[in-house]
Amino acid sequence: MHGVGLILARPATLLAALDENLDGRTIRGRMDAPVEGLRSWLLSQGAAKADELTKHHVREAWLYLRTRKEVAGEYSLDATPSDPVLTHLLAAFRWLAEHPGIVSLGIHGSGKEVMTDFSTGSDPMATIGALYGRILALVRPFLGSSPRIRVLPGCRTEETNTASILRAGRDVSGPSSGGRLATSKTGGNRTLLETMERQFWATLATTAGHWPVPSTAAARQIAFAGSMNKTELVSALEREDAQAAKLLSAEESRLNNLADLACSLMAASCDSAQRDLRIRFPDPVGPNVRFFSAREVMA
Repeated sequence: MHGVGLILARPATLLAALDENLDGRTIRGRMDAPVEGLRSWLLSQGAAKADELTKHHVREAWLYLRTRKEVAGEYSLDATPSDPVLTHLLAAFRWLAEHPGIVSLGIHGSGKEVMTDFSTGSDPMATIGALYGRILALVRPFLGSSPRIRVLPGCRTEETNTASILRAGRDVSGPSSGGRLATSKTGGNRTLLETMERQFWATLATTAGHWPVPSTAAARQIAFAGSMNKTELVSALEREDAQAAKLLSAEESRLNNLADLACSLMAASCDSAQRDLRIRFPDPVGPNVRFFSAREVMA
């Protein structure tokens, strides 16, 4: 499955949410560590997993659960399985899905659906940007009369033969790991932001004038802007929303981990591919969770 996910909430709500208690631990504490019960398995994997000891990265929990042959089949969101890692992962999913002040959103589809519908060719960063631009445009009418959307791409790496690497030049210097380069050094993040902005305004332009596109580039920049680095975005936010600037400065990694939780919840519940382990939502899941299929948003 291919897709993107995000969380939407007011800065004050996110700050308060990080201090909430879930089964004896704050959400802040949970986001600073692996899924509870996973630490000993990560340590057993050696130096390759050292960086995962300080983050709540759901992918690592899935990798562990694949080694547990007795953990398979379909689990409801409110299940209490015997495996402690799955138990704590489901508890985190429930907390996010049921939170009254945090909205979890996503777009998902097969690789063919996503690449074809959004006409981004083989460039994964352009595809990600197009998906984010579309979903942000879809929620724009619910963000008030004149919202200001600010975007900071997360840390990603790319294979050395991807389109953004080729555009930037193979001699681009920057952190590398296992033959991959950080997107902030290759042009990948710039591609993501440019494609996101184009898709955002193109989607709004199809609303028959209900949400008019600003006529000048300066006006569009006020309404929707991306930043290549955290320092740049914090500086901009300090002039617009001091609380949001403070939140980003202090909590960026934890917010990224919350967004990862939303993406993982979408993958676990919406992937049409055959899986050994699937999560089943209650019906209805609640008003603050909405995962769109690519076909749905392109209709």
